[in-house]
Amino acid sequence: MRAGVAQSLLTSRLLILQSRRLMLDRCQRRLDRDEADEEARRRVDVLRSQTDAAQHAYRSVILAWGSPENAEYWIVAYGRLIDMGTTLTQKLRDAVVELPLAERYQVSADVESLESIVGEWTEKMRRSMAAAVA
Repeated sequence: MRAGVAQSLLTSRLLILQSRRLMLDRCQRRLDRDEADEEARRRVDVLRSQTDAAQHAYRSVILAWGSPENAEYWIVAYGRLIDMGTTLTQKLRDAVVELPLAERYQVSADVESLESIVGEWTEKMRRSMAAAVA
């Protein structure tokens, strides 16, 4: 039963994401033809936001209901880790200038370590993507 529910959730979220992408692409082409069309520009902005939300929802369903035996699960998991690690790295870089000199060194070392970890996650994600295609 759980597998059926999981598959239904994944399929429905994927269909929503695909429809948002198609609508965004159509509106973007319309805007490309007439850049002065403010209505098209607003619609593209709204659809871009909706597409981002649909992408996030789809990825959340994959992580919650997907199987770790599926390569797509790992692509999403590593993608989420990379996003979080990159965000944290940037926050640490921004904060380091406000720290006392003694703490700057430690935070800089932490940033380097985190960048190395993000690099490893990126490589693992690439391998998962290659496995999914093969």
